[in-house]
Amino acid sequence: MEESKNYKKMVKQTFAKKKNNKRGHGTGSGTGSGLLGVKVRKLQILIPGGKRCNHPDLLLSKTVDYIVHLKSKIRFLKALSDMYSL
Repeated sequence: MEESKNYKKMVKQTFAKKKNNKRGHGTGSGTGSGLLGVKVRKLQILIPGGKRCNHPDLLLSKTVDYIVHLKSKIRFLKALSDMYSL
């Protein structure tokens, strides 16, 4: 799966924010309580490597990459199926 170009940049920014934020407030992990937190945790389970994404922006980036990967896989399998069904 090809990751987005901005993924590494976002990872660096996330770690820089956490390093600069001594008390851990204000960065938001996206896994808090409430409906949004529940949805983020479910998405972390569905996306490969999602549990390592502790920032919602990183998780969304990985989700987009995964969707693109799955779409290309479907196109490939459909082409393969069409080729052998003749």
